[in-house]
Amino acid sequence: MSDLRLGEPATGSPSLSAASRAAFPGDGLAALSAARERLANAGYGGEVPRVFEAAACQVAELHGPETALALGPAASRIAIRAQPRVAALFLDTAVAMARKLDTETFARWLEVMLSLLRPAPAIVLPLLERMDMLIERLGLDMLEAWVATGMRFAANDAERRMAFFRLELPEAQRLLERHAGEDTFQSLERGLRAFHTALWGRMPPLREALPDGKGVAARRTSFAAGVIRMPASFPGHRGREAPLYRAALAHAGAHFAYGHGPFAVGQLKPMQIAVVSLIEDARVEALAMRDMPGLRRVWAPFHVVGPEGVATAPSLFARLAHALFDPDFPVRHGWIEKGVTMFRDHLDRIEDPAVSRHIGNLLGNDLGQTRVQFNARGYVVQPVYRDDNLGLWDFPDDPDQPPPPQEEMEIDSHDLRRSEAAETPGERQQEDRPPDADQPPEALSTRTVDPEAGVTVMHLPEYDPVARVERPEWVTVKEYDPAPGDPSFWHELEERHAGLLMRTEALVRMAQTGRTRRLKRQAEGESLDLDAVISAAIDYRSGRTPDHRLYEGTSPPERSIAVHLLLDMSRSTADRVGSQTVLSLERDAAAILARAMDRLGDPLAITAFASNGRDDLRTVPVKRFPDELGLLSGMALSGLTPGYSTRIGAALRLAGRSVSEVPCHRRLVLLLTDGEPSDVDVPDRDYLVADARRAVHGLSAKNIDTFCIALGSDVGDSVARIFGRTGFIRVERLESLPEKLTALYLRMSG
Repeated sequence: MSDLRLGEPATGSPSLSAASRAAFPGDGLAALSAARERLANAGYGGEVPRVFEAAACQVAELHGPETALALGPAASRIAIRAQPRVAALFLDTAVAMARKLDTETFARWLEVMLSLLRPAPAIVLPLLERMDMLIERLGLDMLEAWVATGMRFAANDAERRMAFFRLELPEAQRLLERHAGEDTFQSLERGLRAFHTALWGRMPPLREALPDGKGVAARRTSFAAGVIRMPASFPGHRGREAPLYRAALAHAGAHFAYGHGPFAVGQLKPMQIAVVSLIEDARVEALAMRDMPGLRRVWAPFHVVGPEGVATAPSLFARLAHALFDPDFPVRHGWIEKGVTMFRDHLDRIEDPAVSRHIGNLLGNDLGQTRVQFNARGYVVQPVYRDDNLGLWDFPDDPDQPPPPQEEMEIDSHDLRRSEAAETPGERQQEDRPPDADQPPEALSTRTVDPEAGVTVMHLPEYDPVARVERPEWVTVKEYDPAPGDPSFWHELEERHAGLLMRTEALVRMAQTGRTRRLKRQAEGESLDLDAVISAAIDYRSGRTPDHRLYEGTSPPERSIAVHLLLDMSRSTADRVGSQTVLSLERDAAAILARAMDRLGDPLAITAFASNGRDDLRTVPVKRFPDELGLLSGMALSGLTPGYSTRIGAALRLAGRSVSEVPCHRRLVLLLTDGEPSDVDVPDRDYLVADARRAVHGLSAKNIDTFCIALGSDVGDSVARIFGRTGFIRVERLESLPEKLTALYLRMSG
C-alpha cells in the first residue's frame, strides 16, 4: 500500500497533497478535505486517512470526484464493522477495481462490499485479499451469485463461512469454478468416460481426486490399483479444461495399455525416480502415437516450455519431456541431448519398460553429479496433463499413512472387477455413467452403509430466488434403511378400515381409467378412416383391388399411470389428531391407496422424507416401483418415525427423477404434508417456497404432474404458491384422509 499513501500524516488538520488538488478542483477539494478530516477524527489511526486520500485521487481520475468521495463513508463503515486495517485494504483494492471496472459497475462493487457488513463483516477481509482473482474469473454478477451461494452454504456456521471464503473447502473451489463457467471434472465426467472407452476399448474406475489431509487439492492425475483419479479442476487453464482432461485421461490410458506393472524402487534416489518416470511417460506416449497417430494432436498443445531456461531440475525435466515428444524441438543443453540420443538409440526395444529404467538411471546419475538441486516434495510433473507418477512405482507402505476408508475400498475393488470382466454391453454402459449423477436410489441401494448415517445416493439442484440462480448438486440425498415395523400391519389395517377397504374395492372394480387409442383401417366401425378411403380410391382408379378396411374405431381405455407418493415425516407429523398422529393417518392413507393401485396394476413407489439441512435430505424407501406390495412394505410403513424438517423442493425433484424412469403415458408425484417448507439452515421460508415452486415447474416441463394433499387447517398459503390453485386440496378432517386420497387418485387417473 506504500505507493498509495500520498500526503502527510493525519495530525491535527491534515494538509492535502498536490495530487489531491489536481484531482479535486473547486468545491471537490473542500469535500475531500472534510472527508479525510472525518476519518482522521474517527480514531482509526493515520493509515486510513492517508490511504483514503491517495485512493480517492486515483479513483477520481478514472470515474470522477463524486464516485471517489463515496470511498470515505464506505471506508468508515468497514472500519467500524470490521477493522481499520480492513478499511485500508478496502481502499487499496478499490483502486485496483476502479482500473478494471467502468463507473456504473464500480459503484455496484462498492454496494456489494457494503452489503456484507451487516450479515457477515468477517468475510470482507478474505474477499478483499482475493478480489483481483475473483473479479478476473467471475465478473461482478457472478461474484454476487458466488457470495450469496457461500452465505447459503454456511448458513449460521461462522467458522464454516470463513473457511468457504478463504477457499479452504473443496466445495468453495468447485462452486467458484462452476460460477466462473469453467469446466470441471464433474461437468466433464460423462464425456471423459465415453472418450476413454472409445480410445482404449475399456473404462477403468474413474474418480475425482480428493484433497489431501491438509485440504490441498490435487494438481495432477493419479492412478493406482486400476483406478484413475483426476483433479477436481485445472486452475489457470480456463477455456482449455476439456482438452486438458482428455489429454490427461489419454496419457493415463497409455500407461494402462503399454505399461507392465510398477517399478521396484530399490536403491534409487528421488531424482533418479523422477527421471525414470519421465522416460516411461515418453515411452508409453511413443507407443500410443505409433498405434494412434492422432494422439499427437491431443498432447502437443500442452508442451509449451521453450529450449532456453535456467538449468534447474524442473526446467531440465520439462525441456527433456518436450524434446522426447517433439523431434523438431531445439536441444540446447548437453544433458537433454544425451537423453534424446539414448532414447532414440533404444527405439528398437521401446516396448520393454526396462528401457525406461536403464536410461533414467544413467541420466539421473549424470544430473546428480552436476549438483543440480532437486526438491522432490515440491516437484510437479510437466507438462500439466501427465500424471503424478506415483502409480509407476511400488513404494513401500508408509506406517504413518492411515488406510483408505472401507467403503471407498469396496467400491473401487467392485468397479475394478467389473471393468476387467466387462461381461455384457449393458454392464459397460452402466459403468460409463457417472456415479450418483442421475441414478435413482434403486440403482445405488446395494452399497455397504452405516444404517445410522445413511448412504448418499445423489445430489440435487436447488433454486435461490435471491441470487436467481439454480445451484447444481446443492442438496445431498441420503437413503436410510426402513426401521423394522409391525409384521401384522396389513392385518391390522383391515381391522381398522374394513368398511373403507370394501368401498375402495368397489371403486376399483368400476374404474375404467386411462386413454383410448384410435384404431385405423378397420373392417367395420362408426366412422370412415379418411386415409384408408383415399388409398382405396387411388387403388380403384388405378385398376387395383381396393382394401375393404375403410373404417376406424377406438380401443377400450388402457391404464397407463405411475405414481410416486411422498410422505412427509417431519417433526410436526407427531402431532395428534384424536387418538392418532398425523403420521399414522398418512401411513394408513398411503397403505389404502397402495392397495387400490395394486389391484389396478398401476406402478407405485412410496418414499418418506424429512430434512436436516441441505446436507441431509433423509429418505426412507418404503416401496420402490419394482417391489411387491407385501410384508416388507407394510413393515417399512409401520416403522416410520417423525423428526427433523421439511425440504419439499428437493423431495419433489427426487420423486420426479424416480417416476421419470417408468414407461407410462402419465406420471404423477403426489405429496402428503402437514406443513410449509422449512429447514434448519434456511431462516427465510420464502426461499424454500420459491425453490419448491421451481421444482413443480421443472417437473411440469418434463410432463410429470404434481399434486399436494395439505393436511389440517393450519397449512398456510404457501401450498397455493407452490402448486397453483388447482394443484392441491386441503383436508381439514384428517380422519377422512384415507378415503379422500383414494377417491382423489381414482379421479385424477381417469
